[in-house]
This record gives sequence, C-alpha cells and structure tokens, in this order.
Amino acid sequence: NQSQAKYIKNFKMKKIGFIHIPRTGGTYLEAVLEKLGPEKFINFFGTPESQIPNKIGLIENINKDKKMCERIKENPNWETALLFSGHFSRNINDCVGDDNVKYITILRDPIQRVTSFVKKVTTSKRFKSIMMDGSEKIGDDIFWDNFIGYIESNDKRGLISHERHGFSNYMVKVIAGLDLSQEKLVVDEDVFQTAKKNLDNMVYVGLFEEYGKTVNDILELFKIESKFNDNGLKKSEIPEKAKKIITSLNQYDIKLYDYYKNKK
Repeated sequence: NQSQAKYIKNFKMKKIGFIHIPRTGGTYLEAVLEKLGPEKFINFFGTPESQIPNKIGLIENINKDKKMCERIKENPNWETALLFSGHFSRNINDCVGDDNVKYITILRDPIQRVTSFVKKVTTSKRFKSIMMDGSEKIGDDIFWDNFIGYIESNDKRGLISHERHGFSNYMVKVIAGLDLSQEKLVVDEDVFQTAKKNLDNMVYVGLFEEYGKTVNDILELFKIESKFNDNGLKKSEIPEKAKKIITSLNQYDIKLYDYYKNKK
C-alpha cells in the first residue's frame, strides 16, 4: 500500500528482522536476499554455506537459552548486518532490540498455511508415522483423520514445542512476541491486540497470496537488483472436517489476516 511504499523509500533504520513464519515463502526469499552477503544478511538457518558462521539452532528458544543472545551480539557480522532472519518470535527484540531495529514479515491465509505446515512437518519421522498410519499418501482423507486424532488427543509425539505451536494461531503468537519455547501459550484478545499493534509498526508486511509483489517490494527495500516472476499459487483442498478443526484452532490468525487485508 502507499504508506508502506513511502516507508520503504524513506527507510533509514539500521537493522531489520524478518520474522519468517513457516510456509509463507520465506525460504525462497532468503535465498534471493543472500545476495547481500553474510556480513549484511544474517540467516539464523545457516544455509547456504556462506551463512554457516551466522547459524544458530532453534532460534525459537532464545528466551530459554540466554547464550543464544550472547552469540548473536558476539558475531562479528552483527554490527554490519542490515537484516537478520529466522523462525523467531518478536520476543527476540528483548535480546537485540533498540530504536534502530524494525521488523518485516509475510502473512498467509491461515487455513492454507496450516495445511501446508502439517504436510511439511512430516519430515519428522515419528510424526510422519502417526500421520501416515493407514494412509496411502500425504494429504489423503486418512492422513487428515490422523491429524484430527493427533490434535483432539493432545498428542505431543514427534514434534517439539515450537512445531506444535504451528498448528494454532502461530502468526499472532510470533508477531505478539510470545515465547515459543513454552509448552502452553494462551492466545486471547489482549495478545491479539498486541500482535495487531506490532503488525502496524512493521516496516513492511507482505502477503503470500501476492507473492510476486511481496518479493519485489522487499528486494526494493534492500536495493537488490532482481525481479521475481510469480507463476501463480496452488490452493490445497482438504476434507471439510479437517478444515473445520484448523479453522477453530486459528480464529485469531484469521482475524489478524483479515484485519491486514482490509487495511491494505
């Protein structure tokens, strides 16, 4: 929108944190942003090879493991970095934040994001074995029946805490700055209002559903000469009963997503 374009044009902040919400196209974007080099772009995932010195495992646990904060500040690239990125919550601001740090993120339709996320975390062998019990392929009806059973039984097998948080109101949790290392997190109206306020204060918010525009806007922000051509996005169809439970788990994410779309 016009206000974001104006902010990008006048951007003079020292650092930007990219809150990489899983399944919003952040991995591709990080690969393009790699053109900045490891001294200007710190990717906590540590890939590709040039980013290995910047790698910090499970940055989601930064409030739990205070040594992570020390490692960030001790990294010689921290002083020169324009951008840092990872699956962190905005609570990272307690470690790195000052008046020179602002944030960007990409939002996605919550039903589609969680659908994609459930399929993705089948990289966990234990979780995959639970989801695929009796199933012929990822995403068939039995797969989704198994997911519903996993949720309704409050199963915790196969996934660590921050992954399980990914099923419900994840966007609100991280934008509000909740601690993903905590087993139980309560998302209520107060948390939603904090997320809304933090979202409004971001340098840039993109939409996965407008991925081409989002990527090109962020490349413009960092003055990277590149052009992304969007070939269109496919929507995943899932059984109605699975859609219903995902919807019930993500009421605040849906509310935040709708708020931002209506604001644009």
